[in-house]
Amino acid sequence: MDKKDLQEVKKQIEEFRNLFKDNPVKHIEEGTWFTKVLEMVLNETPQKLDAKFFKKKYIGLSNEQKAKQLVKATANYTAIAGGCAAGVVSAAEVSTVVTAGWSLTAAAVTLIGEISFITYLQLKLVYEISILLNAKLDREDPEDILILFWFALGINVWDDISNTLLKVGPRSVEYLGRKALRAGIRNGIQSMVTRIGGTRLARKITERAVLKLIVPGINIPIAALVNRTFTSKLGNKAIKKFKTRGAVISVVDNLLKLDRHYSILSIPLIYYVGIIDNNDKKDKKGLNEVIEMQSNTTKRIFLTDDEDDLVDNILQLDFDEFCKLLDEIKGQPAADLLGDIAAYTSILKGNNNHSKLEKIIESLDVKDKINLGSYKGRLGN
Repeated sequence: MDKKDLQEVKKQIEEFRNLFKDNPVKHIEEGTWFTKVLEMVLNETPQKLDAKFFKKKYIGLSNEQKAKQLVKATANYTAIAGGCAAGVVSAAEVSTVVTAGWSLTAAAVTLIGEISFITYLQLKLVYEISILLNAKLDREDPEDILILFWFALGINVWDDISNTLLKVGPRSVEYLGRKALRAGIRNGIQSMVTRIGGTRLARKITERAVLKLIVPGINIPIAALVNRTFTSKLGNKAIKKFKTRGAVISVVDNLLKLDRHYSILSIPLIYYVGIIDNNDKKDKKGLNEVIEMQSNTTKRIFLTDDEDDLVDNILQLDFDEFCKLLDEIKGQPAADLLGDIAAYTSILKGNNNHSKLEKIIESLDVKDKINLGSYKGRLGN
């Protein structure tokens, strides 16, 4: 452990502790420590969170390599902070006070500087990875901000939403992609927060943060290892998620540079390739990823009400009719980009059945340009 790094970490832990010195118990119990940390991450100056900053810092590396360097650096810092926390409250003290009825709130108050600093580093890491991989989280979009909450809790929001939709009935998957269901996804996220409750959500985040630091029998080297390992896993998970999001957003942005109706077509395209027949309740991972892809695409395009109605009308077509609609785009630049969307969707849905993709790219006349291996590489699959 480098002495200079240790001194810097201790200094920052103290600065974070001072942020909540007015009433640390209240900050812990109401979860305002977490919202304060989240605000700090989202309100960083543009210079600090600009892609050019990372380019200067990590010369010659690809964006993914830069992201991995960020993960490594952050993991080392959280390891040092974890070791500092273990030094504050010994395992023996924790075992004694917990068995005596000492609450997690009391433990969190003692470690509020360490907890808030480590959480800040981890959330900042996730946010910076989203920027590096061209998938920047929108601070004005509640869904995007909630992604940071789910990373903090280790929850995949799309697992929960698609599980709920699959329980509704056999037609629920067929209905995916329709306007009412796109609104239903947002409502599903909101209901998850309501179900957990703001205070309970904050408590869960606090408990998770505390228990990574103080477990009976833990010592400083183990605390450092636990935090390094958790942060590394968190960062690598973020890289995978944002590689997918970034790859798709890049295609959608290029479609938006052309006639707008091409980008609108990408929404039903995702439905026909990845959702219409993807109703295997035993294997929902692919469906989860396609639902998330469709949601991100819809938000990127910012559909008007009339465009929403247009998408609904297109989704009334059967698959062969939709393919005939794509025949009209042959030979145009949009055909290549829509082929990209179709390929990404088919890979994400899993099960290695690409029959829908094959028919789509035949209609677009881009069959010779689609190499699934290269698309898998871009997604990290």
